[in-house]
Amino acid sequence: MKLVLFLACVLTVTLGAADHPRLTDPTVFQRQELNETTGKTIHGGKLWIMEADGSHLRQITFGHTYDEHASMYADQQHVLYSESPGAGVHVGPGARLVKLNIYTGAREVIAEEPVCALHHASLSPVDDLIAYHRDCGTRQAQWQNLGADAFELPMRATNGVRTSTGIIAMHEKNMTQVPREVSLVLYEGRGNDTTAKVLVDDKVLHRRAAISLDEKLMAWQTNVAPNGDEIYIANIDGSKLRNLTNAGGNDGHPWFSRSGEKIVFESDRSGNWEIWILDLKSGKQTQLTEGKGHYVSTRARM
Repeated sequence: MKLVLFLACVLTVTLGAADHPRLTDPTVFQRQELNETTGKTIHGGKLWIMEADGSHLRQITFGHTYDEHASMYADQQHVLYSESPGAGVHVGPGARLVKLNIYTGAREVIAEEPVCALHHASLSPVDDLIAYHRDCGTRQAQWQNLGADAFELPMRATNGVRTSTGIIAMHEKNMTQVPREVSLVLYEGRGNDTTAKVLVDDKVLHRRAAISLDEKLMAWQTNVAPNGDEIYIANIDGSKLRNLTNAGGNDGHPWFSRSGEKIVFESDRSGNWEIWILDLKSGKQTQLTEGKGHYVSTRARM
């Protein structure tokens, strides 16, 4: 009887999904919903999807969970994200990794540990390789892969993205240092054989690295500029770096399009956190979302 009820539930979710148009370059991002009168949070994190030009905007996760850090799979039909129980505004114990079909609504839990929080997941554009945090109450650890092939980096590393040979992640020597000093490091190997190559030094706060599909370029968020966070880009080895956004306000969470021609990012330059896109050839920067005091939009990926 229990099996029948379970199957009925799955069919309801899948068959009841709306017939949504296929997107050419789907962009997934996280939204915080606000009470427009009080400014207080109604929902801390829900996922939305849209076309790369901002069209066909719609919500794809619902209910009393905190959903964060979504990534698009290469098939451009599924997203990977962390789902935390409760309607809070941050990740908590029991957070698990979920794979969601953006067209049918079908969901699959791909990793969970009841007493741990699995979060800050990242799907690399290279072969959908996974990096994520596994926090079991002692410290945040950066893990690679899932299941029997999962393993933890032997040193502290956060907010990582996989390459074909390793992982680029943030490394912070002193967690109590103010202002923060964080480098970007390429870790390769496994266990005691792991090597670490510093790509960007720790003189300021560098974070949230992204890589292009061909692994030639790296983009990241940094406060090296005097007037707020900017998006910088460099060769994958850290050479030939330059400021991409160079605008007022703060810019963060960059992510490359699969074509490698654009970067989607978040910015508060228009007064609220919104999703923007930058054309790497022309340098043109375009705002894609408009929350109008009702939504805060962040953490976009294509």
